[in-house]
Amino acid sequence: MKELNVAWEEFYEAIRSKRFLGLLFLYLAFILLINHVTRSTMIDLAGQTRITPLRNYGVDLLVAKTPITLSMITNLQIITIFGALIGITLGADAVNREISEGTGKTLLSQPIYRDQIINGKFLGNALALIIIIFLGFTLSITYLLIIGVPLDLTSLTRSLISTILTLIYILSFLSLGVMISTIIKKPETAILVGIAIVIFLTIAYPIIAELGASQLAGERPDHFSVERGTSSEQVSEPEDKPVSIPVEDPYKEWKEKRDKWRNRLYSLSPAHHYSKLVGGAFAGDEYTKTFKSIGETIPLVINNLAIIAVQLLLPFSIAYTRFIKKDLR
Repeated sequence: MKELNVAWEEFYEAIRSKRFLGLLFLYLAFILLINHVTRSTMIDLAGQTRITPLRNYGVDLLVAKTPITLSMITNLQIITIFGALIGITLGADAVNREISEGTGKTLLSQPIYRDQIINGKFLGNALALIIIIFLGFTLSITYLLIIGVPLDLTSLTRSLISTILTLIYILSFLSLGVMISTIIKKPETAILVGIAIVIFLTIAYPIIAELGASQLAGERPDHFSVERGTSSEQVSEPEDKPVSIPVEDPYKEWKEKRDKWRNRLYSLSPAHHYSKLVGGAFAGDEYTKTFKSIGETIPLVINNLAIIAVQLLLPFSIAYTRFIKKDLR
């Protein structure tokens, strides 16, 4: 297939670019550093499973923590930013590079259709991202083996699931990058815009969501509780019969309102949905002190997976339509 020829050429161009190699080196270096910092904790966890909260990008879930899942969750939190950067910068010059280098007309003079070109470019860059993700996964598992931490099959399976979900998340940024490359003519400008978008979505927007939710909820009242959390107080009528009167807690009402706004605002963040998927992959049951079954986890994350899928397909659809009609001179 001609798409595969384009994909292979795009893959070769991607893996030998300086920005790709630089980001890959930084990502792998961070993995080694974080694993080294958490080494003693992973050794202490060997043969154990602890149920702990995961709070990240507006997500609050209980996860089953084992040496493997501790390593993977930490690594995946890194790739929330680095993976998005690699994905969007790879895609940001996929199309406009052909125009700036003057190879667009030459490419189209070959017996190949435009849809085969853009599909091949996406597939080639996707292959480069697959290598990055599985290099990180392999490095993490290798480090655990080197320090003598035993690997359990359940944690390993959940880690593989989270790795696949990570790939889908990064592909959504590759798709966004390809769309940018069909809109902005200069590759350098497109890459800078892509980096700015990643910084906004993964670093700035969570801060905005937290502050915005508090502002939209209104003025924060003083926090108070009634006799260890009771929701009513007793008063006496003239007949000395005790009557319960509900006591409203303004702080509790404000907090509930803030949490609703927080959820609404975070629903616009790809990092939030990705973190929810990762939390779902490692979801733990506090009662059994082990992982929740896949059947219990799917309802928790199915909406987030659907949103990530839309974030992947929509920008690529726009890029596809623009490229079919685009003048490559």
